[in-house]
Amino acid sequence: MTKKTRSFRISPAMIVACVALMLGLTGSAIAAGVAKNSVRSAQIVNGTVRTADLGASSVTAEKIAIDAVGAEEIAANAVASPEVAPDSLTADDLGPNSIGTSEVTDQSLTANDLGPDSVGSSEIAADAVNSSELAANSVGSGELQNGAVRAADLATIVQVSNSTAIKGGDNASVSVNCPAGTTAISGGGSSGFYQVHLASSYRSGNGWRIDARSGAVGDTTITAYAYCLAA
Repeated sequence: MTKKTRSFRISPAMIVACVALMLGLTGSAIAAGVAKNSVRSAQIVNGTVRTADLGASSVTAEKIAIDAVGAEEIAANAVASPEVAPDSLTADDLGPNSIGTSEVTDQSLTANDLGPDSVGSSEIAADAVNSSELAANSVGSGELQNGAVRAADLATIVQVSNSTAIKGGDNASVSVNCPAGTTAISGGGSSGFYQVHLASSYRSGNGWRIDARSGAVGDTTITAYAYCLAA
């Protein structure tokens, strides 16, 4: 008995179908073999994760390295006062002329906040400065305009005097002192006779002194006067 062997040839279409089936089954097996949270940084090629791969709100402060965010990463007007920690800003963080009057609270500035010579006459309102704003002895002649001080601007002027006798044909001197709390600003002298001549009249200490010689026959008096300004 003769045995016949039947052979067949695989068609190209069959080969393509088998390959497609194998790839499909393998792909499903690979996908099914990736466990949740099993892909970590070691499995990710550097530079392959893009913005589109990140979920909403997935990047938090803990994920950002210190000093990693600069001005280029911040959108315009994105930083407001709630994002700024108290006392975290210094002068180096402020741009030139970035703070104007609208940013300064009324009465929030003191002398310690002002730089040397930063306030001039243009910054002071008319009639804004009175005696309570001036330090003791801070105004001298250099700060006064010519003719600015009148009699009404001076304190009370007190006149004091002192007399002494002078014999005919003799010399005599007399002095007078201003009372405590006043300063001698002027003075002079007089005599009872025209024949008495004042040899000198000058300030002496805090008062006034005159020296005189009498050409009269009889005795008379000479008087020294001092004009004292209350301190």
